[in-house]
Amino acid sequence: MSAVERRSGAGIQSAERALRILELVGAAPTGLTAAEIAERLGLGQSTAYRLLATLQHEDYLARQPGEHRYILGRSVDELGRALQVQLVATDPVRAVLRALHDAVHAPAYLTVFRGDDIAVAHIADSPEHPRIGQLHVGFAEASHTTAFGKLMLASRDDAAVARFLEKRGAARLTASSVTDAATLREQLDEVRAQQLAVEVEEYLPKLACIAAPVRSPAGRVVGAVSVSVSAKDLPSRAWELERAVRRGAWQVSARVAG
Repeated sequence: MSAVERRSGAGIQSAERALRILELVGAAPTGLTAAEIAERLGLGQSTAYRLLATLQHEDYLARQPGEHRYILGRSVDELGRALQVQLVATDPVRAVLRALHDAVHAPAYLTVFRGDDIAVAHIADSPEHPRIGQLHVGFAEASHTTAFGKLMLASRDDAAVARFLEKRGAARLTASSVTDAATLREQLDEVRAQQLAVEVEEYLPKLACIAAPVRSPAGRVVGAVSVSVSAKDLPSRAWELERAVRRGAWQVSARVAG
């Protein structure tokens, strides 16, 4: 056996052991100690500590505050969110977006969490009512300036919002873009209160957008349904669009639950 093959075999074994650790910890509501994990998997202590340190460094495991017990970390939750991203844009969900587009004569968007990012999962548009030129499925930029981005950021706590801004920044795209963290936090507080987000000419001049939350069966915000219209049309259509977007988000939530 070559050295490459030996290293490959060792890597596969380490990966398998890491996966078994995650399964074991995930099945323990109060977490497990390193000694318990090593005993249950038949690992030497040095091997167990090495694997645990790696998983903790990558946020797949975390330590209970003040204890020596390991619990699942944030990266596992992000994988679960990514799975929802891949499953959420089903045919019934797309039909809801199409019906929303047809009802309000405007492009309709579904956005979801992809890890810590906010990404477009589906767009319903037409030649008569085309999507925003810069937006496409997979788009995950400038969420601080979009209605769907603000709506979804508002579902996170201040620490998560701060991490998002540190990673993505808050670039000024138009004269109306909010780039100050304190002002953005005030906006997000209002979005939390209203459970609705509206932006006018923050992402693009002459454009407005309105978004409502998509929720999991447990009530957690997992995405947003939104529509975009010209900024000059928003005042006369605000009530109509709000009702349509809220209804569309509720219908998508029901289909995600199903």
